[in-house]
Parts: sequence; structure tokens; C-alpha cells
Amino acid sequence: MKKQKVYFIIACLLVVLSVLAIVYKKGGLQKSANTQKISTAFAIKDTATITRIFMADMYGNKVLLTKHGGSWMVDNRKPAASFRVHDLLITLTALRIKQPIAKVAQRSIIEALAVNSTKVQVYETKPLFTIFRRPFFTKERLLKTYFLGDATQNNLGSYALLEGMSEPYIIYRPGFRGYVAPQFSPDPIDWYSPKIFSTKLTRIQNASFIDLENPENSFFVEKSGPRSFTLFDVHKNVILNYDTTLVINMLSEFRERNYEMFLNKISQSLKDSIIQFNFFKIISLTDVENQTTVMKLYRQIDEGELYEDGQLIEEIYQEFNRDRCYATINENTDELFTIQFFHFDRQIQPLSYFLKR
Repeated sequence: MKKQKVYFIIACLLVVLSVLAIVYKKGGLQKSANTQKISTAFAIKDTATITRIFMADMYGNKVLLTKHGGSWMVDNRKPAASFRVHDLLITLTALRIKQPIAKVAQRSIIEALAVNSTKVQVYETKPLFTIFRRPFFTKERLLKTYFLGDATQNNLGSYALLEGMSEPYIIYRPGFRGYVAPQFSPDPIDWYSPKIFSTKLTRIQNASFIDLENPENSFFVEKSGPRSFTLFDVHKNVILNYDTTLVINMLSEFRERNYEMFLNKISQSLKDSIIQFNFFKIISLTDVENQTTVMKLYRQIDEGELYEDGQLIEEIYQEFNRDRCYATINENTDELFTIQFFHFDRQIQPLSYFLKR
């Protein structure tokens, strides 16, 4: 009886091995492995080795993201928005092929990619090989080149071609609703960090708040201890009767204060007019390493029609925008930004706001 069981088990194993041999001979297992490999062909396994990402479209827009230590730069001159780069790196690891494109449509898709796509080149710094965990011939190498095109009809995928592959595919990011092409923007402005101030409270050495419209509302703050500061009025007289909590809360917000928008398409004549006539406040912050950031604020003027009791009083009525204003950073008048008042609410308050009542 025991011998019969043994023979039965051996017979079953032989049948299984025979089936596997037939499948392997016909390429079944190899096909499965190749299918898995193709589905992840656009993905990058290890983003930690990525040091450079170049993106350019057919309209002359281009941007270079480079890694310097633990941070990223835009065109080697401005800090990149860390959250945007982080999302891009996640997308690069998650890219998958959603489906191939029908043979009859491939030619038209390739032609469309040739005239309207974003070229993406990803570089990595990695050794050619390692021996006993020691790297050899480490240098920056081109890892992948993509051509990303328009969205599919349902906006859940993007047409794309990977250099080295003869066929285009529809790619997507699993778990992400939408198409991935906008995450590969070749416009440098989309990658700029919006931060104006990023100084922690304990690293603030001094700050000044100059009101050009009402000078008596100006004041100065200087560090006097690890978490304590001295308040001065416009004449540099020490103020003792002030609310320390309000001052500390205001200074604490300098750890992250951002602009709303970079105005790159504003005309030079309008820019000159704003800077010349609408200047109303200066906020300056110096850290313990003597690094100073200066933000100058300019009124934003809105035009409209003035009505009173339903009657038109003035056809063209001008007033200051109550929600936002313009700003320049560190004396660079070539670049103009908008900031929202609510985001800098405590920093633009007059001296009287901080005094005890």
C-alpha cells in the first residue's frame, strides 16, 4: 500500500515536470517574464541615484533639475520646490505601461510625438561595477530618455515612447487619477521654490519692519536670548510694554513664508510703474549667520466702477487690492511676485498691534 502511494506521488511529479518543460519550450515562462519587464520599462528602480533631470518641449521651453547634496536646483540658479521634485521622483518609480497601442494607430502616434511631446532625460551617478562593495568607474550616465505626448481620450493615461523601444505605449501611474505628462513640465517657473523666508525662530538675529506710508508704525526686533527678543520703535527706542507672545508668534512664522505667483509675463513698463509709485513696506530678516533676506512690498491697484445707492458715481474707480500685493526679493527688480496678505498677516501689522492694551 505504501509503495503504491510513493509511485502515485512520483507519477504526479513527473506529470508536473513534463508540463513545465513543455511550457518553457514554447516560451510561456519567458513570455511572462518579458511581459513583466515591459510593463515596468518606463520605471526607474532607485531614484536615490538620480542626479539630473532634463525636460524640453517643441516650443523652446526647457528646464534642468540638478541634485546638489540633499537639495535640488532649477537650472543651477534657483532652489527647486521640494514637494514637486518629490512627486516627480515618485512618478518615475511608479510609471507603468497601461496598454500597447494598436498597430494601425502606432504611426500616427509616433508622428504626433515627433511634433508635440516633452523630451525627458534622466541621469544617474552610479559605479559601473562593485567588487567587495567597493565602487569602480563611478560617473554620471544617461539612464532613460522618454518622449511624453498628449493624454488619452479618457485623461487617465499619456502616450509615450521610450528611447530604444520601437513602439509607443500608453503609460500611467497606478493609484493616480489623471495623466502624468503635466508632472514633467519643461517650464522652469513651475519648479521654482515659492519660499521667501525659511528661517526658524532660534536662528533669527534681527528683523525690521519699515512702513513707508506711516513711518511711526515701523519697528525693529533684535535677538536677546535663545528665544527672547527686544523690540524697538522707529527711533530705535526700546519698547518694554509689548505682548511677547504676539511678537514670538509673528517671528516663528518666518520658518516658511511663500509667495503666491511669479509674474514672468508682466510688461516692463507696468513693472517699472509699480516699483516707482506703489512702494509701501520693507520687511528684512537677518539670521545668526548674517544672511539677510529683504522683501519690498508694492500696492496692487484694482480698477472698477464705483456705485452709491445703485447710481454710478465714477466710471473708472481705483482702489488698493485688499487681498494681495506685489513684492520683490533681495533688491532684484527684474522679478516681480504676488503675495497674499493673509499669508503675511502678522508680518505686515503696525507697531501698535504688538503693544499691550
